[in-house]
Amino acid sequence: MKIDELHYAILNELQLDARVSNAEIGRKVGLTAPAVAERIKRMREEGIIKGFTANIDFMQLNYQQTVMVAVQLPHANINPFLHEVKEMEGVTNIAHITGEYCFFVNIVIRSSADLSLKLNEFSKFGKTTTFSVLSNPVEAKTIFLP
Repeated sequence: MKIDELHYAILNELQLDARVSNAEIGRKVGLTAPAVAERIKRMREEGIIKGFTANIDFMQLNYQQTVMVAVQLPHANINPFLHEVKEMEGVTNIAHITGEYCFFVNIVIRSSADLSLKLNEFSKFGKTTTFSVLSNPVEAKTIFLP
């Protein structure tokens, strides 16, 4: 699939508001609503658009804290670790990283006890270091696509 400036314009609009109508996007980028819908469909099929999500304020849902857990694992433990952690409630993101650690795992927790249970589960796979998130001054930032 060849990406042109109209694809980028559509992606820029979707980054700002994924719920905006195809007609509104079309007005902004100079296409009809069906043309926008077709381009979005093709970009989803190609995996350029992976999905549409809601940006949720977990604090309003009684999740008291966000933590990032750096995990250092022996290579043999990577697949079992990922299999288990992907299913763990509260895990919002897992990043495979370079350096001393293998992964950063972002978790929202309801209590210290909740964090303690999760860290106990992680410890059977390898070493962890936990970072408490104080705030997110930049969150879900969009980037302008040329």
